[in-house]
Amino acid sequence: MTLTELLAAKGVKSALIVDDVCDAVPTAGDIGAANEAWPIFNDDLTAEQRAQIAAEYPAAAQLDFDVLIDDDAYVAAVWSLRDALGEVATPLFGQYLADQAADQKFVDLAVEKLTGLGVTCVTSGRHFADAAQPVDLIVIDLFFNKAQDDAALGESKVRLRETIERRRANPPLVILMSRSPRLDQKRDEFRDEVGLLDSAFRILKKSDIEESDKLERQLARLAENATDSRKLARFFAALESGMAAATERTLSLFRNLKLSDVGQIQQLVLNAEGEPAGSYLVDVFDRVLQHEIEREAGIIDAALALNDFSAVSHPPPYVAGSAELQKLVERLLTQHGERLRLPGAVDAQVTFGDVLTTTNTTDLNRLRKIVPVDIAETTAMLVLTPVCDLQRNGAPRILLLIGEVKPLGATAWTYGEDARTPAIRLSGELAWIKWNLKHIDTISRAQLEEALGYSDLKVAARLREAHAIELQQRLLSGLGRVGLVAAMPATFPVDVEIYYAGTDDKPTGLEIPALADGAVCFVGRDDDSNSILRLVMTESGCDGVIDALANLAEETVAEKARKALGHIKTSGDLRKILTNGLDLKSARDDRWFQIQSLSGANDGVPKMGLLAWNFAVPDQALEKGDLNKAGVIILVKDRDQANVPGLNDAIRSGLVAAPVGTEPDSEDDLSSPTVANNH
Repeated sequence: MTLTELLAAKGVKSALIVDDVCDAVPTAGDIGAANEAWPIFNDDLTAEQRAQIAAEYPAAAQLDFDVLIDDDAYVAAVWSLRDALGEVATPLFGQYLADQAADQKFVDLAVEKLTGLGVTCVTSGRHFADAAQPVDLIVIDLFFNKAQDDAALGESKVRLRETIERRRANPPLVILMSRSPRLDQKRDEFRDEVGLLDSAFRILKKSDIEESDKLERQLARLAENATDSRKLARFFAALESGMAAATERTLSLFRNLKLSDVGQIQQLVLNAEGEPAGSYLVDVFDRVLQHEIEREAGIIDAALALNDFSAVSHPPPYVAGSAELQKLVERLLTQHGERLRLPGAVDAQVTFGDVLTTTNTTDLNRLRKIVPVDIAETTAMLVLTPVCDLQRNGAPRILLLIGEVKPLGATAWTYGEDARTPAIRLSGELAWIKWNLKHIDTISRAQLEEALGYSDLKVAARLREAHAIELQQRLLSGLGRVGLVAAMPATFPVDVEIYYAGTDDKPTGLEIPALADGAVCFVGRDDDSNSILRLVMTESGCDGVIDALANLAEETVAEKARKALGHIKTSGDLRKILTNGLDLKSARDDRWFQIQSLSGANDGVPKMGLLAWNFAVPDQALEKGDLNKAGVIILVKDRDQANVPGLNDAIRSGLVAAPVGTEPDSEDDLSSPTVANNH
């Protein structure tokens, strides 16, 4: 399918190009109060010329000149009189006119390219809200004046946000363009403050419109995901409006509660149950609000549409590691820390689902004497005594499930059947807890109170009821997963280096600035619950690799590698692999793994690249069996950061095959075959 056909099929038929070059009159910001031509202009004005300006803009006769040069109306007046004022005005607008001419070239070229792709184009300056309502695509300038300052950036964000608000359920696709070197730096700020969907937003340097096919690439990416982007936008819009309505209905119900009603609830129910009124009312509000949200037909309709997500060619993230899905899981499984200030039961210091850990001041020797549990600094204890038994001191001893707190890394984010809390915030850091279903214990209230009193233990978190019940059921009856939301894929940062086979048959590095963004490993599972470890690069990184290889002259490449490189240049296979994610399960640190091509088998290129992870690239020629596959050479390297997992962690978890002859690093590693089977 050609790009023209793709745009038509995805409903991208009209576009609005927004640039201040399309404004007929400059603003004060366009000319700039610091423009050195202003003082000369003011000094050289004749009395007659001043009178002309005052006639056009009367305030000019009363205001100081330093005020006037920041006044859009004054600048507009001088602009309209520039021909009548003659040579005195020429230097003032010289740079502005030059910038206009340069920007107009890019606008005209964008219009030409879009029109050639069958997209109807219109242009607009700063006041574009009405023109933007019916279009499918907006191409907008990052800065709304020639100074390209923060005020200009703020204006473009505010105007686009107000425009999007008018069509929140059906927002346009957006391409942000600029000739400023700050474009990459400002893209996330612009996207987030305007409220754009990541999949419906791209950036483009103005020079790339003329010098490359990057406009076409970005259009293709936007179009490929347009259908799902619209579904997601409708869902978020339905959530926004539906939650507001649900909140209002819930509050209306609560406002009808009289103080006497609360008193009756306290006397007839809560006193008997030993439950505090504040905690009870927050719990009730949670459930009533959830009921009212579920009542919103618009939310349900929009959610039904999401069931048809294609998920075939969803784009990579803009910023490596930005997709911190673990934070969503944390919120699904645990209550916010502020909620812990509401006790779960009268006269009880803990409630069902509370997670107890040690503190920074814990005296382990003292704690082990107080609490008859084998406790270490990384020990976690989950309270599984039913709430009704905790209230009013109904249970003489408290049931605990013992677990171990572990740092959250690639090896932790797996999908086995063991009992775990896969994401929990403890002491301000995301971690996970592996619960030992064969390790349960009890402590008395007096022991718990003494340990809490010494600050040797603390209530570090509280699990949501569904997750706590799921763990309780595993412990008590083995009924399996009850109410646990599926864990989301995690992301962990890595660095990527790209090489090609030089004429000496050795790997030769390519300088690709876009790779400075880094990349991420996604850890997830496939339809058969097998673990997946996949390299995902940023879009700029993908483009940088493709462009660097495309620019390689054939005579600089090893003769035997030229066919594989030629296939990469002409087929689009590498772009698809990098966009969808490169499988790292076969990557090794002692030799190259050969990357399969997607479409080259019939052309004699079944394999087109080499891959390794933490491989110390030798200063020697590639082996004969690798050289003719070396269209591209990809080296993944662990990010040099504390607490960031890497290849050895993946090997230990079973996510990556260990090199032949590899010995475990510690006694813990001896269990890796079992771990691999579970994961």
